Amino acid sequence: MARSPRSRGWFDEYTLLNFVRRCRERWKDFEVERFEQHRGKQVLYARLQGYSVKLIVYRDGRIRAYGGAGGLSLALKKIAERVLGVDKRAGRQER
Repeated sequence: MARSPRSRGWFDEYTLLNFVRRCRERWKDFEVERFEQHRGKQVLYARLQGYSVKLIVYRDGRIRAYGGAGGLSLALKKIAERVLGVDKRAGRQER
């Protein structure tokens, strides 16, 4: 299934399943509690290691993560960036 350029940076059925699969490889107790889609953003509420984490994906490719302890939300954000193809490091060349 080819993804349209408009859906780049957004969760669709395929990328959401891929994101959940990657998270469950790392955290066995990962579960998505709620997923909301608004006009300009998608909001995903997840629970892992006893903490609630809120992941916000904006239309322009920005991703924000809130909650959790330590680097938990940061790790979740990095996985989402890789799955969605909006990793800031991708395409950069070393000088």
